[in-house]
Amino acid sequence: MPTSPLRSLLIAVVVSGALAPAARALNPDRTLTQCFHRIWQVEQGLPQGSIYALRQSSTGYIYVGTQAGLVRFDGARFVAVRDRDAILADDHLWVRDLVEDANERFWIATDSDGLIALDGNVARRFTLRDGLPSDEIRCLLLDRQGTLWVGTTAGLARRDGSRFVPVEPKPGFPHAVLALCQSNDGRIWAAGDNRLMVYAQQWSAQPLKSIGAEASIEALLGAADGSVWIGGSHGLVRWADGVERIFTKSDGLAGNSIYCLGQGADGSIWAGSQEGFSRLNRGMIDNFRKRDGLSQSSVYALIEDREGSLWVGTKHGLNEFSDRRTVPYTVNEGLPSNDAGPVLQDSSGDVWIGTLNAGLARRSSRGFASLTTEDGLPSNTILALASSAQGDLWVGTDRGVCQMRKRKIVAHYTTDDGLPSEQILCLACDASGDVWAGTAAGLVRLQGRQWTRSLDEPALRDPVQALDVDARGWLTIATDRGGLLRQTEGKLTVLIPAASGARNISSFFDDPDGTLWVGTRGDGLKAFHDDKTFTYTVSDGLYDDDIFGLVGDDHDRLWMACSKGLFYVTRSDLRRYADRELERVTSTPFSPLDAQRTVECQEGVQPAVCKSNDGKVWFSTIRGVLVVDPQQLKRELPPTPVVVEEVIVNGTSRAPDQVRSIAPGQANLEFRYTALSYVALPRIAFRYKLEGFDEDWIEAGQRREAFYTNLPPGDYRFRVGATNIDQIFHEAKAPLAFSIEPRLYQRPWFLPAVATVIALAGWVGYRLRMQQIHSHLQLVVTERARIARELHDTLMQGFSGVTMQMQALAARLPESQERDTLAEIIRDAGASLRDARRSIAGLRASQSNASGLEVAIAQAARQIAEMHDVRLRLELQPVRVPLASDVEYNLFRIAQEAITNAVKHSQGRNVEVRMQVDRGALRISVADDGIGLAASAATAASTGHYGLIGMRERAMQIGATLELGPSPQGGTQVSVTLPLADRDREETSNPRSHAPAAGASATEL
Repeated sequence: MPTSPLRSLLIAVVVSGALAPAARALNPDRTLTQCFHRIWQVEQGLPQGSIYALRQSSTGYIYVGTQAGLVRFDGARFVAVRDRDAILADDHLWVRDLVEDANERFWIATDSDGLIALDGNVARRFTLRDGLPSDEIRCLLLDRQGTLWVGTTAGLARRDGSRFVPVEPKPGFPHAVLALCQSNDGRIWAAGDNRLMVYAQQWSAQPLKSIGAEASIEALLGAADGSVWIGGSHGLVRWADGVERIFTKSDGLAGNSIYCLGQGADGSIWAGSQEGFSRLNRGMIDNFRKRDGLSQSSVYALIEDREGSLWVGTKHGLNEFSDRRTVPYTVNEGLPSNDAGPVLQDSSGDVWIGTLNAGLARRSSRGFASLTTEDGLPSNTILALASSAQGDLWVGTDRGVCQMRKRKIVAHYTTDDGLPSEQILCLACDASGDVWAGTAAGLVRLQGRQWTRSLDEPALRDPVQALDVDARGWLTIATDRGGLLRQTEGKLTVLIPAASGARNISSFFDDPDGTLWVGTRGDGLKAFHDDKTFTYTVSDGLYDDDIFGLVGDDHDRLWMACSKGLFYVTRSDLRRYADRELERVTSTPFSPLDAQRTVECQEGVQPAVCKSNDGKVWFSTIRGVLVVDPQQLKRELPPTPVVVEEVIVNGTSRAPDQVRSIAPGQANLEFRYTALSYVALPRIAFRYKLEGFDEDWIEAGQRREAFYTNLPPGDYRFRVGATNIDQIFHEAKAPLAFSIEPRLYQRPWFLPAVATVIALAGWVGYRLRMQQIHSHLQLVVTERARIARELHDTLMQGFSGVTMQMQALAARLPESQERDTLAEIIRDAGASLRDARRSIAGLRASQSNASGLEVAIAQAARQIAEMHDVRLRLELQPVRVPLASDVEYNLFRIAQEAITNAVKHSQGRNVEVRMQVDRGALRISVADDGIGLAASAATAASTGHYGLIGMRERAMQIGATLELGPSPQGGTQVSVTLPLADRDREETSNPRSHAPAAGASATEL
């Protein structure tokens, strides 16, 4: 502890500590031993234990410089920093110092490998060839103008463009520059050995009187108040306006050999030494050493991060110090013992803490004052405390009761004074000044100087577990076998029998609304109000069923001490749950991070919890006392940066900015993300969402990876955020947008294109097949036509000639039996000729049931037209009614003859052939635009043709009507009309109706 003049000096010199806001800095009202302390060593993933440089980057990472390279830390994982060209991959790269410039480029000072500039993943090394005085770099300084100064073992250099310019040595300039800083007035300070130089326009020596010539200087700090702090082998010197003041161990520093210096946001001066580190603030020096839990004594680097936590690097690990939401008091803070007992604030405002092995302690602004058996206590085991309205403090021990007045013991009571047992389990004082003592052998009351059983009931002779006197003066008692009892106006009533679950009661709290809250060991929390009892257990949402003490604060919270630590539940939630308005109560526990490494409240002491007049809640634990301020449960922290560090695509690692378009088939992705907040890391919870795939947010807890497999092609956005200790959600600034390209068959146009190709191929195949079938059919039809022609030109012509000769013979014979016989032969021959014609017509007809007449007429018309220079138009309607073969044949011949006549004799340019079925009749017409009916008939007669006569005879033979007339085009039109009704019936009933006329020539047939 500094002396009074030193205290005044510190108050004066650390002005910034008194004036600067204390936000985001360690609370100066707490000792360093009250901070939450965590250590990372090789066992926790730190690649190398010796740390010589620390720096928090602008992005929020903690960079750790070790003897084995540079390491990046996000609070959960240590990652060795590597570059594209593996310059930083050397396991023997000893990092001495780190700075970051305005372009987020890191400058790395190494012990023997020169200066390395790291820009992203690209590193460049600077050595003697680039103008540095030496490759052994000891310190770096980036001044306010952005100029980089490099201190080496062979002098100082300044960066000028892409090269470094050595500073020309001046008289008194240190050969090895070990420390650099810039003071508040802009001057550059350089030190090494016992020499100190200052640069302002030019270098000049600054002699130090407070340290000897043999001292070396290893650390410099330009403070916010304009002073310069100088750390060396002989202590810490503050220099201001030419006035020096040295601090050493005799003034309270942890050690005299200062290795590093830093300044906190509240103006505190941090000094790391070979024996721990020190904080100078508000006239006080506070230390933290190896015996306090530091990973190792030698502190080579320290920084304060933007959340106010202090990071300390030693030879054996990384240490973090941060404020808790609780304030611990242990032997480090002066408590006589960590095995705490009852805790109570008396009517005068003093807070008393009993211990189970070191007597009684009183908390004061200067620390703790202790009372033990040497001060008159009958025992150092304190089990119960109570305060009377008259200002007396009553102390229950395992050897009787003590009465204290004005912080002095004035009386001691034992079994000689009427106590049934000297083991005092609980105490209570009523408004009238009466004192009640619950002992291991029952309940007694102090009357005068004698303890008596004023309530002599059998149930009150058992061990008394808890006592309470409320504002109405009602005494509530819990005994081992008697259950929960209440004494009002001298009358004792049973509130809850022991058989109904009132055993193992440990504590009471009287709510101002009249509710009696009862804590039990193993049976949870009970509420007694208006003769109704309700029980809350772990199954209802309670944090623990073992409740050792409870008290209510001024913010509707009911605080409870339990076997797993401490927690609170809002009383309104408890009431709403009892009224069935809530499905479950919500407990808010305080983890070891908020309290101590091991949190377990003390059992079997009364009271185990108390609320002081300032609203704070005090808890007795097996490792000292914890104090919670309900008004300061939340810390004002900066937004938590959440970043995506890496994306692994099908097993290949990529930087997030390299994942914009992913090739087809690479559908397995792993996202690795982190939150750059170092306060209460176990209470940071992540959630993420892949837009385009996930419909809702995925709660990931503390997991820092997200996995997706077999993602379909498409556009996606990966979003991730974290909830900090105050349950405030912060999302990464920009979602990671990317797309997975589809394979060829996954593109939108692929299926329509395939369907089109298949349809086209089907259509082409169909057309080819139809052409094949048509060609085959043409071959069949051609062969059938050839056979029909052969039969017609040979057999039919011969047969017709024979028939005509027999008809001529029959005409010359007189009437006789032979003529009749010959006529019969002629008729049989005619019938055979008709049968032959039907066969020939069948060869020419279509294979279907419908008539093939239109096909035959069309082929004949085209053949005739192709031989003459005429234009042919066909409008042939298929005949769906089957026609007899001789009928089709004669119709075909009529049409053929009419077409021939139109082409040969009309001298027209256009011929139109029509066939249609209308009103039960088949009509075939041939029209031309030639010279007309009379002229064409005369032309035909002059050439010796009798086709018209033959057409009429054929029409009459099949029962059709032949008409000739002018055509609409001005030429001639020949039409034949055949009724279709009953054709088959007539043919069957009159087989002779189709015999050729007697005058028909063989050629016309």
